[in-house]
Amino acid sequence: MQIHSQISIMHQILLAGGPVFYRQAGQGPPLLLLHGWGGSSRYWQSTLEALAGVRRMYAPDLPGFGISPPLREAADAGRLARLVIEFADALGIDQFDLNGHSFSSSVAVFVAHGRPHRVRRLILTCSSTYRDERERRFVQRVHRILALPIMLRRPWMERQRLIYRMLARRFFYRVPDDNALLREHFADFLRMDRRTALESAASAGDPVYNTMLPQVTTPTLIIGARQDAIMPTAGTPVLARLIPNAHLTWLEECGHLPMIEQPIAYNRVLCDFLEDVA
Repeated sequence: MQIHSQISIMHQILLAGGPVFYRQAGQGPPLLLLHGWGGSSRYWQSTLEALAGVRRMYAPDLPGFGISPPLREAADAGRLARLVIEFADALGIDQFDLNGHSFSSSVAVFVAHGRPHRVRRLILTCSSTYRDERERRFVQRVHRILALPIMLRRPWMERQRLIYRMLARRFFYRVPDDNALLREHFADFLRMDRRTALESAASAGDPVYNTMLPQVTTPTLIIGARQDAIMPTAGTPVLARLIPNAHLTWLEECGHLPMIEQPIAYNRVLCDFLEDVA
């Protein structure tokens, strides 16, 4: 009961770019959890609960997502990586483990590449990369297309069961029966700042990304979901080959949100990696 109450509380910290809201739970070495595009810290509720006995976790609503207001400048992966460091500094955290999901896996790579002494372990969840220039441009186009619904969204859509269950089919291998859960996450999608959504989507497929990967020295776990319909799974093994000290684990019969769809299996893999690496 105490962990549940901790997770439901949203804390606030003031950074140079404005306030950032975040969830916090647990005791132990620090772990930062970065949600993906269109999400919020709400995605990490099961992880915050499951790992509370072994990790002190911080899950921010990145600027422009959840209830954190957008940045005044462009919200690309590089800028958000600098914000993650600023967030850790403000909390007095020198070194930390870092888990980035989907779009924020690129944010996590920027952090680990730019500040290798700060990141002890790196987890990239439902992440991918491109194999050549043609695929890079394709990835960029896909993300821009995914951002188009932001231009069409309306507040009344949150109450439409047909709409949020239809969208959920893209993100889950098996759509949960829990309509309240799906509606909450759809509300996060609708709440996303429009400019932030477009800028962050446009930064996908950044040509500098692949050049950074071989220089990431942090022990890295890549968690892929075999039925992920958002991130191209063909690029996930490429990502694992490009990062020198990386291990790839697949979750079967799972879509783009393993922390929600398969929380027990996902949190077990995560915990095993964090406990195993010295």
